[in-house]
Amino acid sequence: MRRLPALLPAASLLVLVAAGYVLSACEHRSPVEPSPPCTVAVSPASREFADTGGTGTVTVSAAAGCTWTASTSQAWISLPATRTGSGDGSVTYVVAGQTAAEARSGVVSVEGQPHTVTQRGHVAPPECRVELSPTAAHYGKDAADGQFAVAVAAGCEWTASSDAAWLIVSGGARGAGAGTVSYSVTRNGAVDGRAAAITVADRTFAVTQAGDTGICDYAVAPVEIQTCMPGTTLVATVTTQAACPWTATPDAAWVELRSGATGTGSGTIAMRLTDNYDAPRSARILVRWPTPTLGQNIRITQAGCRYAVSRSAIAIDAAGGSGTFDVIQQSDPTTCGGATQDGCVWSAVASVPWLTITSHVPARGDDRVAFSVAPNPTSTPRTGTIAVRDQTVTVTQAGTP
Repeated sequence: MRRLPALLPAASLLVLVAAGYVLSACEHRSPVEPSPPCTVAVSPASREFADTGGTGTVTVSAAAGCTWTASTSQAWISLPATRTGSGDGSVTYVVAGQTAAEARSGVVSVEGQPHTVTQRGHVAPPECRVELSPTAAHYGKDAADGQFAVAVAAGCEWTASSDAAWLIVSGGARGAGAGTVSYSVTRNGAVDGRAAAITVADRTFAVTQAGDTGICDYAVAPVEIQTCMPGTTLVATVTTQAACPWTATPDAAWVELRSGATGTGSGTIAMRLTDNYDAPRSARILVRWPTPTLGQNIRITQAGCRYAVSRSAIAIDAAGGSGTFDVIQQSDPTTCGGATQDGCVWSAVASVPWLTITSHVPARGDDRVAFSVAPNPTSTPRTGTIAVRDQTVTVTQAGTP
């Protein structure tokens, strides 16, 4: 037969019951508390950009382990790099430039938290068209100062610069809007003139300066010219240093300058004289230069002719007819008449239609003038003349009875 275990004491039984209760309690666990929600914050809340655009940064604050995503509301705001993150971080964005005059706005959003972006409208720059007044200046050889005005819209910046060391910008080298540029010209110790310019934006102020012609020496040859009656070409020479200027001007219409009206340095003056079969005449070529002596005259003397007629008055009947008279001439001076003294050329000109010259004209040297007279159909006497240079022959015709 099996033996039954001995009965436990009552106190031991109570301990066992308590232990069972504890084990039962441990097997029943309490519920887990839920994690708190992630909170995201952005700063700054907004930013403004110029019309040219630019780059901005948004700072993101979040608890460790909290993830977030960034986005933009407008295509002109772009996110070239970070779009997502976890915990603290930052988002960089780029604002494109704009040409519209109106301002615009958009949002960079991080988990619903907005960063407002505003951009100012485009403002067109002022039309910076520069004008100078005056635009040029000329100076003698000595040092001098000057200035000119710059006209341009307000806010337009400009600079003034010279392209030569002897032309110095002494004031107003920089400016914005309307202003004045001052400059200095140094003395020119050379014979040659010179030129330079001050540039302001796309405009130039031109400066020219004369050379020091006081160091020039001039000589003219010949200064006396004598010629006979036929027209001819004459040449005179001006001798001086290189770059020394001079001019030549005739004081009579019968002298024509073919070349040499102006010159620099040594040169020649070529002149053409017209024929002269009247009284002798003279003229001057005024050669001038900028020195205290002023210049030199070239005196031109051209021979002429003296005339006489054998008859100064001739009477003709009413029925008409013909007549003659002799012309005697002589050159002045006589050396221009040649061996036969026939150097003078002349013609005979009737003053009325009823007088007709029948001999050959023009003629040279001593010769005879023949003429015819038409009948006078009226009872009134009439008078005409025949001119030979400075001589006049009067022809009278009786009236018809």
